[in-house]
Amino acid sequence: MSFQIIRYEEIDSTNSEAWRLIDRLDRLEAQSSAVIVAKRQTKGRGQRGNSWQSDLGGLFMSVILQPNLTAVNAHQITLWSAWGIAKALNETGANVKLKWLNDLLIDRRKLGGILTETRIEAGKVLYAVVGIGINWTNEVPEDAIALGELPTTLSNMDELIEVVLKGIQLGQTRSENEGMMSILAEYLELLSDKNVRQTINGRELQGKIIDIRPTGELVVRWEGNSQEAIYQPQNFSVGYQ
Repeated sequence: MSFQIIRYEEIDSTNSEAWRLIDRLDRLEAQSSAVIVAKRQTKGRGQRGNSWQSDLGGLFMSVILQPNLTAVNAHQITLWSAWGIAKALNETGANVKLKWLNDLLIDRRKLGGILTETRIEAGKVLYAVVGIGINWTNEVPEDAIALGELPTTLSNMDELIEVVLKGIQLGQTRSENEGMMSILAEYLELLSDKNVRQTINGRELQGKIIDIRPTGELVVRWEGNSQEAIYQPQNFSVGYQ
């Protein structure tokens, strides 16, 4: 997989620009994946319609992919992207963990996140745009962390971009060649916390994550209940403990 990197000083959203690029092209060349990188976003997007703070010094990028996936398996893109990026970053000396479905953590503090958007046609993923935001040297709130402050082998933003793209390629290649089950086993091991606390129907519940399905659903066993509960990514948030 070769990547064509397109850089901007400032843009509304790298994901939005990726979709505009797709709409301008009849078809992206199969051997090339376009990457949009911006130093600053004015309308960065996060999960569930949240805005993504995009101050100077952070990494804001979107990767255009054409995965061979059915629509029901679209969440796999986020899963193998998060897993691959965490693996690649950990090779630099970072100690990155995951929070289902799309967050990167260090010491239980948020390092970054992933927003995957797809275009579906005839039950298949025609295009996927994988948006990645990672704190590098930007100022972050107390509950977050910046990678540039930590002792890693990374010395500049370009090296970070290279590592992130290596992680995405690793995730996609392994999922295509070996399937998702081995990735999901390692994804579970990379979870920062498997304990879950939620207020559901007015009741405070405690449980434990016991599995993640290949279609992205979270499997939780709540205390006092022998049955497993299954949650769709769009309907459930693990939160921060």
